[in-house]
Amino acid sequence: MKRLKLGAAALACCLLSSMASAANWMNVAEKAVQSFGDRTTTIQHQGAIEVGFSPREGAEKLVLKAINSARSEIRVMSYSFTSATVTEALLSARHRGVDVALVADHKNNLIDDKSGKPRAAFSALVNAGCRVRTISAYPIFHDKTVVVDRETVQTGSFNFSDAAANRNSENVIVIWKNPDLAKTYLSHWQDRFDRGQDYRPNY
Repeated sequence: MKRLKLGAAALACCLLSSMASAANWMNVAEKAVQSFGDRTTTIQHQGAIEVGFSPREGAEKLVLKAINSARSEIRVMSYSFTSATVTEALLSARHRGVDVALVADHKNNLIDDKSGKPRAAFSALVNAGCRVRTISAYPIFHDKTVVVDRETVQTGSFNFSDAAANRNSENVIVIWKNPDLAKTYLSHWQDRFDRGQDYRPNY
């Protein structure tokens, strides 16, 4: 019994020590974040959230649902932009009077790509009256987000590509009707768009 009591006491000491250690690490982490000037944003939400996955588990359909819901404005951030389906949805939105603007990774779409799909998509969008820029200010511009009507945000790992829809393991989340969240994403979008360069089609 004594051995058991000693064991319990030792365990309690270890737990207390671990808790103190964890608290210390949290303090260290918080100080590190403050020293780097990093920040996060907390936003309340009470509306609907939808999720989809790939391959062929609703991810692309959910992206298209968000785009097709637009009445006035769509803002897109993209790493890889080769999806004819997403391009067609954006063109359809533009044709019904929606203001469409996109910023995409420069290197991935215009330098490394050999298919010509991003150039064709960008050219079609620009010729339809959309604003398109590419950004080279970062080693990789890895954002994959659509903000609709300043109130709905679609994000996740999903690149706007056929591979993301049909071959890769991906996730998509749409947070419907949360203007505060959309405002935060739009601020990020605007900063990246301002750092980009206009895409000029060759035809």
